Amino acid sequence: MQYIHASIPIHADITITGGGLAGVCAAIAAARLGSTVSLIQNRPVLGGNSSSEIRVWTRGSTGGGNLFSEEMGILGELKLANQYKNPEGNPILWDEILLDAIFAEPNISLFLNTLVVEVEQQDGHIRSLLALEINSERRFVFSSTVYVDATGDGFLAVSAGLAYVIGKESKDTYQEPSAPDQFDPTTQGCTILMNLVRKDHAVTFVAPSYAYPIDYIENLLNNGGRIVTDKSNGCDFWWIEFGGQKDTINEISSITFELKRLTLGIYNYIKNSGKFDADTLELSWTGSLPGKRESRRFKTEYILTERDILQTRQFDDVAFYGGWFLDFHPSEGIYSEADFCTQIPVSLYGIPLRCLYSLESDNLVLCGRIIGSSHAAFASTRIMDTCALSGQAAGTSASVLASGRLPVKDLLQRPVYQKVQALLDEQDMLLPGYHVQREIAGIHVQPSSVIDSLPGKECASLKCDQDYFLAIPTALAAESFLVIDVEDEVDLQVTYSYSYLPSRNSKQGTWYQDCVTLGKGRSLLDLSPYCKEDTYLLLVLKATEGVSLPIVDEALAGVLCGYSALATYYNPLLSVRSFDSYGSQALSNGYTRPYGRANIFLSGEEKEPSISLLLDQVQAIEAVSLFFDCSLSEEMVSSRVQDVDSHHNIHLRPGVSPSLVRDFDVYAVVEGKTVLLRQVRDNYQRHVKVSFERTFSDTLSLRFLRTYGAKNTGVFEIRIH
Repeated sequence: MQYIHASIPIHADITITGGGLAGVCAAIAAARLGSTVSLIQNRPVLGGNSSSEIRVWTRGSTGGGNLFSEEMGILGELKLANQYKNPEGNPILWDEILLDAIFAEPNISLFLNTLVVEVEQQDGHIRSLLALEINSERRFVFSSTVYVDATGDGFLAVSAGLAYVIGKESKDTYQEPSAPDQFDPTTQGCTILMNLVRKDHAVTFVAPSYAYPIDYIENLLNNGGRIVTDKSNGCDFWWIEFGGQKDTINEISSITFELKRLTLGIYNYIKNSGKFDADTLELSWTGSLPGKRESRRFKTEYILTERDILQTRQFDDVAFYGGWFLDFHPSEGIYSEADFCTQIPVSLYGIPLRCLYSLESDNLVLCGRIIGSSHAAFASTRIMDTCALSGQAAGTSASVLASGRLPVKDLLQRPVYQKVQALLDEQDMLLPGYHVQREIAGIHVQPSSVIDSLPGKECASLKCDQDYFLAIPTALAAESFLVIDVEDEVDLQVTYSYSYLPSRNSKQGTWYQDCVTLGKGRSLLDLSPYCKEDTYLLLVLKATEGVSLPIVDEALAGVLCGYSALATYYNPLLSVRSFDSYGSQALSNGYTRPYGRANIFLSGEEKEPSISLLLDQVQAIEAVSLFFDCSLSEEMVSSRVQDVDSHHNIHLRPGVSPSLVRDFDVYAVVEGKTVLLRQVRDNYQRHVKVSFERTFSDTLSLRFLRTYGAKNTGVFEIRIH
C-alpha cells in the first residue's frame, strides 16, 4: 500500500517539465535518440496554449508571410497527422494527436496532472524534482542526468538560480528600434477564448452576476480594432487581453477572473444588446484557463535581439528558426486606447543553440517562450510554432548531453553543437545558413521521367489593383516568362529582391527597381534580366490599373504568386523554356524544401513514375528516407472554427496537400531479381523513413502509385541508410 507521505522515485536519462508543444517536441526528439524520458505536465491534457483547455491555434513563420517556411520536424509530423485525421481542426482531437504521439514512443513515461513543487539543486546543478500528482495522493521524486524546462514560466530555471528578466529592456540595452526609452516592467497579457455555435432554435442567455454589464463592455469595444460581430468566434477573440500590468505568474488567479468577467460580458453584449443577429447563438465553450503570452525570459549564453532578426544574422550554432511578425501588444490589453497589436513583418531568421542554456546550470536546457531573447525579439519568438521548434532543439541537445555524460557548457564546443545540428537536419528541421552537401559518389539516379510542361490549365486572372508578387527561384526564372494581360499600353513599375526564402511582405534586405513598358494585349515579361543571384527572386509588380495576371489551377513546386498584403496564394501562368532545375540532381543536394532553389525533383505526368538508385557496388541497405512536397506555404493550424475572420490573414489548407505522395512501393534488385521490400499506403507524412530487413543490393527503386491529386510526383530528397 502506498502511503500519502511516501515518495515514489522515478529515474530517466532526461526529465522534461511542461507538456506544451515545446515539451512534447523535446520529449519525442530525445526519446527517438534512445534516451529515456520523464515528461511531466501539470494539466490533464498536452498542448499548452494549443490544447482544448485554451484553444489558441498554432501559427508561425508562414503566418508571418514567409513563403515555403511551414515548420516541419516533429511539429510538422504532428500537424500533418492532424490534417489527415482531424481535417476540421477539432481542438479535442488535437489533444489526442499529441497524446497518441507520446504513447507511440516507448522511451517516454508520461505524468499528467503532475505538478513540480520543489527543485533540489546545488550551485545550479539540479539533483531531483519533487512533484505531486494532483488527482491522487501520490508524490514523485524525479531524477535525471539532464533536465529540460518547458514550463512557460521557467520554474526549474528560476529554482536553479538562473538570472531572468520580466518586462521590456530599454532602447540602450541592445540598441533596438522598437524598445522603449526606459525599462518598462510590464509584459504582454493573457487571453481567454470562447466558441459560439448557431442552433436551429432561439437560445436564451442570462449572464452570471460577475460578468461585466453591457454598457461597460460597449465602452471597451471599437478601440484599436477591438470589434465584435455575431460571427466572431474562437481565436477572433484573442484581443480579450488582460494582465500585462500585473504579475502574470503570482497574480494569475485574479487575472483569470477578470478575463472571465470580460469574456462572459462580451458574449452577453453580443447576445442581449439587441445589436446583433444573435437569437440562435449559443455559447458552446469558454476557457477556464487563460492563454499566457509572457512572464520570465532567461539570460542565456546568447540573447537574441531585434537587430539579429531584422538583419537575419547567421549563427554557427543555429538550431531552429522564427519568422512570425514582431508582434507587439499593449500591456493594458483590452483597456488600452492603442491598437490591439502592432505587427512588423520580418524575414525568416535563425536562432542559435546558445539561447537555450546558461552556464549557471550544468544540466538544464530551456525551451519555449522562456528562451534567451530581448523583449522585442520575444514579440516574434513567443509564437507557438517557433516554441515547438525550440523544443525539438532542446530535446536533441539534452539527449546528446545525457548520452555522452556531458555538461551543458560542452554545447559551446563546435563538435558537440554540430552533432546536434546534424541530428536536427536528419529529422527535417530547417536550420538557416546550415547545409551539408549530401551528394554521394557511386550512386546514379535514374528517374523514369522529368517534368517538361507547366502543370495545370489557365483558370482565372488577378487584377493588379494592389501590389502583386511572384516568388520564383532564379534558376527557373532564367528560363521563364511571366504572362501578363494589359488593357492598354502601360509602364509597369517593378521592384525585386533576393533571399534564400522569400517573404511576401517583409521589406528587409536590398531592393532594386525597374520600369517595363508593356503593349496592349497579352505580354510575356522576360524574367531572366532579374536573375542576378543564384537564389530566390521576389518580384513585386506595383499596383497598376488595366493590368491583370492569368493564373493556373495546379501548382508548380517552389513557385507562388499573389497579393503582397494577403495570405492567399495562386499559381502564375508562366512560359518556361526549360525545367532542368527540377531534375534528379535535386534528390541529393542536402535540401529538403525550397531554399535558394526549388530543390525538388518533379516527374512527368505518367501514371506510376519511378526513381532508380543505381549503386556502383552491392551494399547493405536497411532503410530509405524520403522527403515529399506538402505545400509548405499553406498554414497547418492545430484547431480552427469553420469561418475565419479576415483580420487573421490566414491561408488554410482544407486537408492533405494534393502534392503529397500517398502510395508507393520500394524495390531492390537482389541477385538479379527484383524484390518488393515495402509497400506504403495512405501515407500522410512528408518525411518518411521506410525500414526493412537488411538487404544486399546495388539497385534500389521507388515506384510512386498515387498522390493526393497532383499530376506530377514531387520528391525533395532521398537518403539511403
